[in-house]
Amino acid sequence: MNLKNYPRREYAIDQFTQPHCSELEGKSFHFIMDNGHDFYLKFTGKDACEWNTAGDEPKSAKYECLKGDDTTYLVDYDLVEFLDTPNRVNHFFIIDLEQRLVTKAVCSMGGNPKFPYLVKSEYDFGAIEVEGMELPMKRHCFTTQMVGTRVEWHWNTSMLTQHDYYSTSYYRITWPRTSSAVEKIGDPFELMPASDEVAQYIKIKENLYLFSLTEELMERIVGDKCRFRSNNMNFLQNYDRMYHVGRTFGTMQRDGVLGPCRTLFGAFGNPVKLDGAFLNAENPYTV
Repeated sequence: MNLKNYPRREYAIDQFTQPHCSELEGKSFHFIMDNGHDFYLKFTGKDACEWNTAGDEPKSAKYECLKGDDTTYLVDYDLVEFLDTPNRVNHFFIIDLEQRLVTKAVCSMGGNPKFPYLVKSEYDFGAIEVEGMELPMKRHCFTTQMVGTRVEWHWNTSMLTQHDYYSTSYYRITWPRTSSAVEKIGDPFELMPASDEVAQYIKIKENLYLFSLTEELMERIVGDKCRFRSNNMNFLQNYDRMYHVGRTFGTMQRDGVLGPCRTLFGAFGNPVKLDGAFLNAENPYTV
């Protein structure tokens, strides 16, 4: 018997996902945010938390948690009051215990009347208050350091994609013909002028970065011809260990019905050489 070919569930981008991390259970955080609105996050259970902005009453949510390294946590939850509405909201955090820093994103949809499934992401930076210690002066920050990086990410034993982080506002994607990405996600790209998509890059610490992409151009151009609708994908990428962890927030079509697209994922990376014509092609979406 060849165990590699043993029957198993369908391969997906979550095959290499870490188990949900509950190490933060029982911990409480006071985030001093640069936007002036302090934020409180309390982990009341293995997957339950309470959150509130200073001056507001705490609210409950069910959270997800993955680790980018030994002291850096990716945490997110959907706001309960918006779970069953088109105007969904997600809170996303990178909690950096080593440097006592935090990155917070509010991801929402429903605010664009022409593109109601378009995800908008707003980032803010801050520090973690610890009694008896001064607040750190440094912050996580948007960065140019990833520009020029090219990685082949292995999502499962049959699918791999190749990323070119060529700009501080965009990235582009391709894959070899042997990858199952040809079948799984290839069709919508044939309707696009190019695979470039909107992206943001944030430095968390040395060799650890947050890469955030939103399928905004796909939604604007392809719309309901695509199964996946404007998903926001946040990748916490560890270049010491060459893996990333992340989550999706968006919408997908199942059996003709639109519903939430929410999954955790993980992948392992290799350096890759890409064709010069692909690397040097102009971005058709910018002047």
